[in-house]
Amino acid sequence: MHFVKTMAPGWFASVMGTSVASLAAQLLFAGTAAVWIADGAIHYTAIAMLLVLGFAAVLRILIYPRAVFETISHPVEGSFYATFPIALLVMAGQWSMRGIDPDWVALLWWTGAIGTFAASYLILFRLFTLDRLKLQMVTPAHFIPAVGLVVIPVAGAGLAAQAQGLMREVYFGVNMLGMGAGFFMYIALVAITMARHFLMPAIEGKMTPTLWVHLAPLGVIPLSLLSLLHAAGNEAAMSYGLLVAMGFMGASLWWLLLALAMTVRNALQGKLPFALSWWAFVFPIGAMTVLSIRLSSLANLELLGMIAYGLMALLLTVWFAAAVGTLLGLFRGGVIPPKAATAQSH
Repeated sequence: MHFVKTMAPGWFASVMGTSVASLAAQLLFAGTAAVWIADGAIHYTAIAMLLVLGFAAVLRILIYPRAVFETISHPVEGSFYATFPIALLVMAGQWSMRGIDPDWVALLWWTGAIGTFAASYLILFRLFTLDRLKLQMVTPAHFIPAVGLVVIPVAGAGLAAQAQGLMREVYFGVNMLGMGAGFFMYIALVAITMARHFLMPAIEGKMTPTLWVHLAPLGVIPLSLLSLLHAAGNEAAMSYGLLVAMGFMGASLWWLLLALAMTVRNALQGKLPFALSWWAFVFPIGAMTVLSIRLSSLANLELLGMIAYGLMALLLTVWFAAAVGTLLGLFRGGVIPPKAATAQSH
């Protein structure tokens, strides 16, 4: 029960990262012997993680509601609560790719979409009404609650394309709302985080991996745009969507090199200790990998295909590092606050 009581919301970033790693492997290795990576270990690991962490999260809400409220009110940690419903959305996209029953995909997607909308409103309301949030406390992790809305069309667009009549309109409406609201908040929040990067001390220590969160919206926004255009059957607009997506891909590659330089700098200075925040490396790289795979197919560019393989190698490397580090932390301590420290805090 100690794990349940002290469970950090950021645990669900591991489900997001594992699901997108499986999705990227499915796309890149389809039709090859290496596809077992997606259909085997990573896919079932993601399901097991979701079940275990989901059960623990429900218990925490029921048994320790005060601790949950205190975490939501935290100006930084509260943002990670949105990783739970976003993880459901990512997994819905993964299930859709694997050809799982659309009814199960829809159930998972609706749960994730409603949860992501709720989290975006609740967490942003708390941030807007708190007087504790200072510019130096802002990190790219603040993207998660609102910008996570752009993940909705990744699986939702496919469901909209399959729907008929009124439900088709409902699906497209929810997808457009998520895409529009998430993109709007991205424009606002990227300006704030860039101001923090320019005006405040560099992000270091356990928060270093959050530098990579910038890659997530840069990868997911064009993916959602392309998915919606395809679902709407507007092939004429796909060419414009492709141009936009290529621009986002260029921005992703630019930020990737900058984030890598900052991370190497912190590592060489001994300012990159392992923490659960290492899972923040995984989903952004995964989103960028999926985008490169999709663009290499649509644009028929071998260069993007080569980039996709390079990003896949990086994705599997950081996923493995985060997974091993988490397992070692569970056995040796380090990812769960010790009981003595918890008791003193109360």
